[in-house]
Amino acid sequence: MHGSSHLDHIAIEARNVTLSLGSREAPTPILKGVDLSIPKGESLAILGPSGSGKSSLMAILSGLERASGGDVRVAGIDYGPLDEDALARARRGRVGIVLQSFHLLPTMTAVENVAVPLELAGFRDAFARAANELEAVGLGHRLHHYPAQLSGGEQQRVAIARAVAPEPGIIFADEPTGNLDGATSGSIVELLFARREANGATLVIITHDPALAERCDRIVEMRDGLIIADRRP
Repeated sequence: MHGSSHLDHIAIEARNVTLSLGSREAPTPILKGVDLSIPKGESLAILGPSGSGKSSLMAILSGLERASGGDVRVAGIDYGPLDEDALARARRGRVGIVLQSFHLLPTMTAVENVAVPLELAGFRDAFARAANELEAVGLGHRLHHYPAQLSGGEQQRVAIARAVAPEPGIIFADEPTGNLDGATSGSIVELLFARREANGATLVIITHDPALAERCDRIVEMRDGLIIADRRP
């Protein structure tokens, strides 16, 4: 198709994205018109203090939250017309998400936590793939442990394995080391970059940690619902 070449190498395109929460009578503006274009394969940090809108922006780009206004295209899909169910389907297999709270299902073992979303996404070899991915994050010996039997760092490894197992083109990580101590968070960051490298994914990390941001190709700084800086370290 002629004319789409520019978009072929763009993973995420956001134009004038706004988000207001609260009632229609008394809306609270969270995002005030954000423009962001992220090429495929780039690693990008979104840096900013608490309340700057960075987690809200990630929620919109990852399809967990709907924008109030503006245009959002991710992995070639226009999020605009999609309802919540359609957004969930659009994310499946295309977008991996790692959150600060690990969101593992407590009644499932490590391998089930990784395999079940793969099954939902239609992978036939879900359990074999899940075991391989857990092996890759250093948890081959913990496949049949439940989250409660794992340390925080191990639970975050399971969450990373779950996010990257479908080999999504885009990985989002929101404060992925927020609940972990310094030494553990260092190894989790290394792991995230290594797994991303393994499948050439675009990586977007939300953080308030400048040292983590400096690891990325590009740093976007947010304040009060707007992007105030966009630079390469």
